[in-house]
Amino acid sequence: MTAKLKETTKIFTSIFPVWSLWYIGILLIIYIISHIFSSEGMSAFFGFGMTANRTYLFVLAIISVLMFMEWAVNMGISRKTFYKSMMITGLVTAVFITAVVGIVSFGLSFTPFAGDYLFAENIEHLTDFEHVIFHFLSGLLFWAAGVLIAAAFYRGFWPGMLSVLAGIAAIMLLIFNEDLLNYFGTIGNMAVYLGFVILLVLTALYSWLAYRVVKNIPVKFG
Repeated sequence: MTAKLKETTKIFTSIFPVWSLWYIGILLIIYIISHIFSSEGMSAFFGFGMTANRTYLFVLAIISVLMFMEWAVNMGISRKTFYKSMMITGLVTAVFITAVVGIVSFGLSFTPFAGDYLFAENIEHLTDFEHVIFHFLSGLLFWAAGVLIAAAFYRGFWPGMLSVLAGIAAIMLLIFNEDLLNYFGTIGNMAVYLGFVILLVLTALYSWLAYRVVKNIPVKFG
């Protein structure tokens, strides 16, 4: 890791955890209120949070690129370094919010807000651990899609709109992958991991597209 990449990533990883804690705090309030007024069983906070984390990562990626891209270029940070820093920060943030949501959920397990099951949705034949893998990997896909969408708007309106369609395609492919996981689950536990490989390939594809867009963003702003 170069000094510039290390320094840039350090800046982002000092900012995003603070934002993430605010997000998790708000999510916790929503969870408790929903739990109080729900007439049916609810998932544990971990399942509730892992489902919401994907949307958070998607929105955070868009906001981050739009907020920091111009700053990075004007500070002499190359687009390649900025892109790498964004992707590293996305992974770190995904790990961080997963860990914090897990810790909070563990604390709530000793309260009336423990939840009735781990995940609200159920991809048939998947274990709880496989559900966690699926939600974590899909969060990384959403992060890559968010970076792509935000970066493309720096290239113009139509490239930006095409990137929005690419983001919608990512969501549709994720839904398809859920169905695929159900199918693989009927074959056997090891087959499920083939679905995870497909999810990783999709994430790599969207990450590559995002890189191609970021590296061709105009040299100067303003």
